[in-house]
Amino acid sequence: MTKLLQMQQIINGSIESLDQIIDFIKRLDNTSYHQVPTPLFDSSIGQHLRHILDLYQPLLTLNHSQTINYDIRRRGISLETVRNDGLSELQQIKTWLSHLTPNRLVQSLQISTQVSIVNSSPIQCMSSFARELCFASSHLVHHLALMVAIAKYLGQPVDAQLGLAPSTAIFLRNQQKMTANVS
Repeated sequence: MTKLLQMQQIINGSIESLDQIIDFIKRLDNTSYHQVPTPLFDSSIGQHLRHILDLYQPLLTLNHSQTINYDIRRRGISLETVRNDGLSELQQIKTWLSHLTPNRLVQSLQISTQVSIVNSSPIQCMSSFARELCFASSHLVHHLALMVAIAKYLGQPVDAQLGLAPSTAIFLRNQQKMTANVS
């Protein structure tokens, strides 16, 4: 498989994940989107979405000489509480991804992030655009699983396939095939 084809697969997989979360958010009512269901959860679905989007934003706005700083967060903005604002930003990310070229993903970049919860210890390391897009997409799936748990707790109907990591989804499909072949 060529490198450009692999890069296109990363883009396509990221779009698949965004499609899942867009569909999930569209099916929620506004209250379920912004409600913090304490004591079991400390964050709302909207707050999780804002956190997810905070990892995509630096990739979206990256210029060629910039360092991505994952410690910059946009806490307290409207998309945490206004479902349509969250959907709008998700659609912007999806549109950006659909126009992203595989050649862009081979770009090297520098990452800055805190590595200690006790001390201020920001580190910088090298990465690639492809790796960081994979990270953002994987992170989306992880938080989507948390969002699904919140929605279920709030009594919202949720598709059982939401929040599954790609490797888990493939494993489950293969298990179903094996079970069907045995029957």
